[in-house]
Amino acid sequence: MDRTRPKHNIVFFIVVTAIVLLALFSFYSFEENFHAYLTGSMNEPDKAKTVISVIWLGLFAVLAYLVVRAINVAMFGLVFRLRRGFEAPTLVRNVFSIVAFTVFFFVIFSWIFPDVNLGALFTTSAIFGVILGLALQDTLGNFFAGISLQADRPFQVGDVITVGAQRHTGVVEEITWRAIKIRTFQNHIVLIANSNAAREPIEVCPRENLNVRLVFFNTL
Repeated sequence: MDRTRPKHNIVFFIVVTAIVLLALFSFYSFEENFHAYLTGSMNEPDKAKTVISVIWLGLFAVLAYLVVRAINVAMFGLVFRLRRGFEAPTLVRNVFSIVAFTVFFFVIFSWIFPDVNLGALFTTSAIFGVILGLALQDTLGNFFAGISLQADRPFQVGDVITVGAQRHTGVVEEITWRAIKIRTFQNHIVLIANSNAAREPIEVCPRENLNVRLVFFNTL
């Protein structure tokens, strides 16, 4: 395993955060000049104000994303591993990131655009949500089945499981929003859809247990 990769990720995260903070400070310092320039070029102060508000929204949205990533790493990458002894499943981390970023984004949006009625936006979003729900029925089925598996926690990363009538057996390497990734003893990767795993019987051999494997062979 490459130990330099986490260090590179941390350095990259720090550099990107510094760039975003510098961009926010620079835009704050030159906001009046930029507003005057846009007003002079557009001859419409309202449009210039809207453009500036959109830029603020984009910058704060990127900052909120970085904050969510930092909280995710601190909560699930450090605290969770220290207290539980293993990493949090990818599905749990992704759901947390999506929910946290959505909350942050709507708070920032309401702060920058206080006159916008979010009720109409939610109504329109609900209509599109129904359409997308019908179109992505299988995908959403895998997603909610993955959440159900994480809530029940019948197994975790590192356990040996056997799934379904086809008897797919291997070590659980990852549980995503779509599938369970296992590595067989033949070093093959098998992806099992969460919706299928939720319906099929699963035989679990926890990694803490002392498991015995019987191998039959002939002798001359």
